[in-house]
Amino acid sequence: VVWCPTMRVRSAAGALLAATVMASCASRPAQIEVIRVPAPGIPVAEGRAGAYQTSLAQIIDAFEQAAGLPRPNVALIVFPNRRSFEQGLRELGYPPALARSASAFNAIGGARAVLVNGGTVNGFDRTRRIRLLAHELVHTLQYQFSGGTRGASEQWLREGVAEVIACRITARLGLGSFESLREDLVGLLAGARIALPPAPFDMLTTFPQWVDAQDRYEAPLYAQAFIAAELLIELRGLA
Repeated sequence: VVWCPTMRVRSAAGALLAATVMASCASRPAQIEVIRVPAPGIPVAEGRAGAYQTSLAQIIDAFEQAAGLPRPNVALIVFPNRRSFEQGLRELGYPPALARSASAFNAIGGARAVLVNGGTVNGFDRTRRIRLLAHELVHTLQYQFSGGTRGASEQWLREGVAEVIACRITARLGLGSFESLREDLVGLLAGARIALPPAPFDMLTTFPQWVDAQDRYEAPLYAQAFIAAELLIELRGLA
């Protein structure tokens, strides 16, 4: 999922939003954690924060070394539960109804920060955590490629490309083959009823539409977006 309250925030405004939420988190109780990749020579933290730091560093290294992608400059903001996650979204400028719906996601990636619902993600195994964070960090790069703004691409395409790259990065880190990771996602279609129509892409163009569609359509939307993006990459290339 990719966050942006106004859907088209200029670079300076995006940086201001990130600074605002980080400052807000810093003034709150210690259970809200702001996690960055440690500088060279600085050891990772202990415990859960260290696990997030290690995952973040491994993904960013794999982006650069395996996929030829730039290194995103990003922090993870880990909220202890869905309620505080929703509150963080509201402080970023989400309308209350959208914040409430979007807080159902495990994480939301933006231009300068990835917001994580620690109430669910803290319990993930390493494979699932890497795959989720890689997906969200792709969204950070999508902002980076468009100069800090959301850009004009459609939400289903952003999600599909993020899923494809997340599978590649997770496989690169030795946590399963690309084929098995792909099957985990696409295999969700096997549980769909026969002749289930796909969600129309023209109703999945914006972030609010994507959030709303999670409950509106029966089709597994991430699988649908993955298949579409994979086909486009096969036909046109990743660039």
